[in-house]
Formats: sequence, structure tokens, C-alpha cells
Amino acid sequence: MLREVFAEPRPLMDGAFLAGDPITVLPVLFHLLWRHELAVDVSMPLHAASEVSLEGQ
Repeated sequence: MLREVFAEPRPLMDGAFLAGDPITVLPVLFHLLWRHELAVDVSMPLHAASEVSLEGQ
């Protein structure tokens, strides 16, 4: 589900809310970021408005 939500780049929390309850979604989202299946600009601190996308986009 998260891969589909972030197929179009969007802010982290917007995508989390679209995917479901952020309390259950965020650990999976962070796992996908850690595994480089989702991407975020790590030159800036991670925050609610950080743009997340599929890796390679």
C-alpha cells in the first residue's frame, strides 16, 4: 500500500494518513525508507513535510 501511496512524491505525513492510521503505518514507512524502497532527501532533517517517493524517482 505505501509503495502505491508514494508512487507520486508527497509529504511524509500526508502519505501516512492516506495509507491508514499513522501509528501503524509509520513503522512500516520508516522500514521501507531504511531498506531504500522509498526515498527521502537525507541532506535535510526528516520531518512531517519531507517529500517521500519511490526509490529511483
